[in-house]
Amino acid sequence: MPNPFIIPKSNLMLRILSFVFLFFITSSAIGQNTSSLSGKITNTGDEAIPRTTIHLLNTNFGTATRSDGGYTIIGISYGNYRLQVSAIGYATIERLISIDQSNQELNITLIESTIQLEAVVVTAQKTEEEIQKVPISITAISSQKVLEYRIWNTKDITAIAPNLYAANPGDNRNITSIRGITSTSYDPSVTTYIDGVNQFSLDIYIAQLSDIKRIEVLRGPQGTLYGRNAMGGVINIITNQPTRLLVLVKSILEAMVNNGIALVSAHP
Repeated sequence: MPNPFIIPKSNLMLRILSFVFLFFITSSAIGQNTSSLSGKITNTGDEAIPRTTIHLLNTNFGTATRSDGGYTIIGISYGNYRLQVSAIGYATIERLISIDQSNQELNITLIESTIQLEAVVVTAQKTEEEIQKVPISITAISSQKVLEYRIWNTKDITAIAPNLYAANPGDNRNITSIRGITSTSYDPSVTTYIDGVNQFSLDIYIAQLSDIKRIEVLRGPQGTLYGRNAMGGVINIITNQPTRLLVLVKSILEAMVNNGIALVSAHP
């Protein structure tokens, strides 16, 4: 008797292609009120800047420029967005844009970082915004600074962020204090968040940090937004998010699993 949970090779590929086709058809139907954003990123000498990162803040839309400096972002719903453009050696900029037509073009010129300071974006108030607009005493450490300063764990931030001290008392725990407010119990006064997840226990010692996008140190009581254990402050660690291609592949695989398609083929 054939196993109903095993799909022959001849039918497996056909079903996979069918789900991919239905996925794109559904996306097209939903995206009738969406637009695309394209353009070119150059420097002050009108030279193309490849591998420039372009991101719509507080969304999953983003891309990188091609070798000719061109870029394209598709599937953007109509509305107002804050665009962030960053490239190595150039000052990061932000710009408020409005998507209100089917195909929109936006060309941007970046200035070298030695001439202009870059814009710093943080998520201290649970949303991405410029650090100058955040009414909090905060220190932001970018991914580039993490590499330059060789930050391997949260204890290494002590030498960078003012009013912060982290140490190992001898039992492999990580006790952190901000502005002198600390705790010797298992109910710390400085909490650590990684991608929005609270690291509750004082015993959690982050031995190594990898693929870090940004580290934020918020000084002072932050209980309104971050809840308990934030009397002294918050260490907010943000890692790099997956690309849209990986998100698309994940969505297709989840759709296949939800519809009962087994990714197992029978032997011929």
